[in-house]
Amino acid sequence: MKGLRYNKIILATDADVDGMHIRLLLMTFFLQFFPELVKNGHVYVLQTPLFRVRNKQHTYYCYSESEKEAAIKKLGSKPEITRFKGLGEISPDEFSKFIGEDIRLDPVIIGKDSALPKMLDYFMGKNTPDRQDFIIRNLRIEKDEEILVA
Repeated sequence: MKGLRYNKIILATDADVDGMHIRLLLMTFFLQFFPELVKNGHVYVLQTPLFRVRNKQHTYYCYSESEKEAAIKKLGSKPEITRFKGLGEISPDEFSKFIGEDIRLDPVIIGKDSALPKMLDYFMGKNTPDRQDFIIRNLRIEKDEEILVA
């Protein structure tokens, strides 16, 4: 911890199911091999915008449907609305506009008395049938802002 070159590690993934899977794998990596970085508050998740709403004068990056609707009301008639499908669709110049002062970071937090080794063993260990049963019992499918329980 004394030799850290940077104070924050920021995980930046797409805001879709594939991005969430990659985020989970990255968090598992840090929890498994560098738990002190997580415990000491050095790991963050970058919230990436889902929409860009703009007219010729203003641009708003929106992270939810409700933010998109509020931006549309602010801009008035017929703003341009872009749905971002992933970080690859965002140019480096545009990326720099939402990682500045208004960057949205969620810290990865685990409790001090966390049962981290047990949890990692459960989710990443060799107990495939137990894990499969857990996933099936807790599966939620999100479809157009509606959550269906399987």
